[in-house]
Amino acid sequence: MAWDSVREKKGEIKKTVSSKLAELRPSGKGPSDETAGEGKSKDELARDKDLASGMEILELDFLLSVVENTESDDSNDVTMRKLNFNELLRREQLDTIDSTALKVYAKNEDKLYGKIIQCEAMKELTKRTVQKSKHSR
Repeated sequence: MAWDSVREKKGEIKKTVSSKLAELRPSGKGPSDETAGEGKSKDELARDKDLASGMEILELDFLLSVVENTESDDSNDVTMRKLNFNELLRREQLDTIDSTALKVYAKNEDKLYGKIIQCEAMKELTKRTVQKSKHSR
């Protein structure tokens, strides 16, 4: 009988704890989402601010210092460069990366960065080449 009373108490504790939980983010239902997003879809809102991963708080100078330092092939360094490159891509700030570093990502000789990063680096270098050729005429 003693075990039954312990189980009942545990059940009561679980009920009280679960009733005190509060949702931190809105579930996407209700009128408050529409007014906060000013008619934007969830994807557009996610592109504006990435509040889930915490990358939003990193400053541009820090992101650039990590992305442009391409000398090391240590797995931790490569992972940090990938994450920061993707954050700059999400923020649409690839134009701030130095061309020398972009060449490393575009060539991807050691196959460290993946096709998406390689493609985006090539796109950015292509934009710069087109702009440069227009200005020289």
